[in-house]
Amino acid sequence: MAFRFFTILAVIALAVSTWILSSPAHRPALTSNTNAADLPGYYLKDAVLTDFDAAGKENIRLKADRIDQIAHGSEVALTNVRVDYQAPNGQNWVLFGDSGRVQPGGHIIDVTGNVRLQGAATAHAGTAVVRTDTLSYNVPDAIASTKDDVRVEFGPRTLTAHGLIANLKERTMHLESKVNGRFKR
Repeated sequence: MAFRFFTILAVIALAVSTWILSSPAHRPALTSNTNAADLPGYYLKDAVLTDFDAAGKENIRLKADRIDQIAHGSEVALTNVRVDYQAPNGQNWVLFGDSGRVQPGGHIIDVTGNVRLQGAATAHAGTAVVRTDTLSYNVPDAIASTKDDVRVEFGPRTLTAHGLIANLKERTMHLESKVNGRFKR
């Protein structure tokens, strides 16, 4: 009988202590000087993000060694970036860079450091390679642009300029200023 009494007493004590410890007064709270930015955000390693068009066909694939959330916002930082774009006309484009940022909303990707934009191997007779220090890529419009110096290589031919707007859907390129080219046969 004494054993049952101590068992019932222990269960009641456990219930009372659980109730007391789970009350809002005993829950840990953020102090007033704790900022949400001080808390860890998310990161991804060896990440591949894929976007599809309205028909369900792959439109763009973003690969990065690392993706980090910036200050608990919707902007992310990218390390060792590769962006593959499949144009509706079948032309593939690849964008490489050392680092980048995806702006809030996910419509603009800014790539910096050893930036290279090139047409992927196709049935066309040669592919252009664009080299620059920075490049912004507008995902919905498939437009790559920069205000920095640009070097466009097409086989043995080279063009240099300051500033570029490339429409990847239409396969057009507009060089802004200081255009200089050398064409050898």
